[in-house]
Amino acid sequence: MSASTGNLKAGIVVSVAGVFGSALLWLLSFKVIAYWMGPEGVGLFSQLRQIAQAATVASTYGGTNPVVQGLSERVDEDARHRFRVTASRLIASTGMAVSALMLLFAPQLTSFFLSSDAADLIASLRWICLAVAVNVAGTYALAVLNGYRSYSWLALAQIAGPASLVAFLGLAWYWHMPPHPELLGILFVACFGITLVIGAWGMSRLPVAALTGQAGGLSRGESRTFIGFAFSSLAAALSTTLALLLVRAWVINARGLAFAGLFDAGWTLTFNYTTLFLTACSAIYLPLLTRATSAQGQRDCMLKAAYLVLGGSVLVCYFMVALKVPLINLLYSSQFQPSGDALVVLVIAVIFRGISWVYGTMILATRNSRILLISDGALNLGLLVSVKFALIHYSSLASLSWAFVLPNFLYLVFVVEYAARRNRLMLRRYIWPLLMAASAPLIFLALADGERTNEQWPCLLIGILVSTASLLAYKKVAP
Repeated sequence: MSASTGNLKAGIVVSVAGVFGSALLWLLSFKVIAYWMGPEGVGLFSQLRQIAQAATVASTYGGTNPVVQGLSERVDEDARHRFRVTASRLIASTGMAVSALMLLFAPQLTSFFLSSDAADLIASLRWICLAVAVNVAGTYALAVLNGYRSYSWLALAQIAGPASLVAFLGLAWYWHMPPHPELLGILFVACFGITLVIGAWGMSRLPVAALTGQAGGLSRGESRTFIGFAFSSLAAALSTTLALLLVRAWVINARGLAFAGLFDAGWTLTFNYTTLFLTACSAIYLPLLTRATSAQGQRDCMLKAAYLVLGGSVLVCYFMVALKVPLINLLYSSQFQPSGDALVVLVIAVIFRGISWVYGTMILATRNSRILLISDGALNLGLLVSVKFALIHYSSLASLSWAFVLPNFLYLVFVVEYAARRNRLMLRRYIWPLLMAASAPLIFLALADGERTNEQWPCLLIGILVSTASLLAYKKVAP
């Protein structure tokens, strides 16, 4: 038991290191773009990355989760091999189809998502089509490594691609190369290609047991079950990715690339890296929650994850608010200081998002496809409506950021209620008092003058106390 626990802890450390190493390298790439191309370049770089992510999510049926869950619930190598045959064929065919369609409609997609018909932007999007095909294969490789708990290779593959991107961007900046949009598309191909190479290398090192059963794919019934769940996961994940893609397109159309770049700086420092942190947690949390069959086991698993996520996110968010000016100057440049207005508000939504992810994972683990589709669809529809309202009636970064807070709070209420109804041991009082204590000071700071440091530091102290209380609650939950 102790050896198993030790391996699990080591896996957590390596997995988190891989995701945070990747996050740091992506952040460095944004910094180079900020110096090389300014706010407009950051806006373009972010939108191209979001387009690639949306197409990859569509091609992989929601990302890595369907493959990870399919491998985690199969224990013998025969079943895993058949699953991989079916999953790889399905993902490969979908990836090629999506890439081909993007290439065919590149001018129209550029006009819609970048609000421009410039030839260089169309050329950059055509390179993104190739980047998507490569990224789909790389994402499948990461999912297999995750499903087999090969965390060292998983971390290496996650880090290698962004590391190469930072190196290439740094050389382009150092050599004073013209900031051509087409070059960004080429660099995305190189980044995803290196991730694929390392991921494929890691897959080749996985232990292979002698197959005793049929060498083909899943049976017809098993395939229908997997495809049904994959499409549900796709619809939920794609609704989120497309919503963010539409939000960026609306911002670019209404306020321009420079405004979009400023907002994206605040978004990247909050939501984007929170999502990466949760992705790292998912590598451990989703398989554990899927295997927890008893109510007590589900409760312990969810509460430990919730308290750990809350304790970490609160501490990080409060320090980001207190140090937002030097942080933005360090990670971007002085041109991006207005992004602090967005950051102060977005951290509130980030805390709501972190806890709703923990509770919402029960929907995924229990394969409740209908609830998964309805809840994620409602969240993203609410987000689109609130963003559109903010863009029409207001013009500030802060007002656009508040449009993310309300939908995430309503989704949080829903998933906490869902967990409480599915598992009577998941009492609401386990999370709401800590969550309200964590968010109230941040709401006060967002509504007040963000530069009044005499109010920031008492609020920071409250955040440290809430984080400490969350971590103490984490230790009290049964291992």
